[in-house]
Amino acid sequence: MTHTCEPTTASVLGDPGVPGGECPEVASLVAPYLRIIRSALPPVEAERFFVRALDAHEEERRRAGALQLGFSAYLWDGLGDSWGKSLAHTSAWEAMQAIRHLVRKAPRADLAAYLRLGLRHARELGTGSPGRAPVAVGA
Repeated sequence: MTHTCEPTTASVLGDPGVPGGECPEVASLVAPYLRIIRSALPPVEAERFFVRALDAHEEERRRAGALQLGFSAYLWDGLGDSWGKSLAHTSAWEAMQAIRHLVRKAPRADLAAYLRLGLRHARELGTGSPGRAPVAVGA
């Protein structure tokens, strides 16, 4: 399978936040999902989403080897009761699940590195475009 690097993917592939031993194929597959999150959510909300995802990842790692709820449950809990009521939230949630699934399939991939990269990009774009206004589910 041959992958070409688009300019938007190149920023992920060449980013110092992505581990040096990272497989370029994983980076090229994760990049579109990072863009989905950043375009679906307003910058402040995207930043919060990545912070909560990092917290969830750390909680899952901290509890490794013990009975636990897992990343998705920790993320959902960290996002609070207001989460999940818009199509933008659904889009970001599904993109995060895809990122996590892809990274888990690659032994050298580091989910925290991709989450920090997404967080950094969300912060950098915070002064740029405001993203899309949330559309309520069922609207």
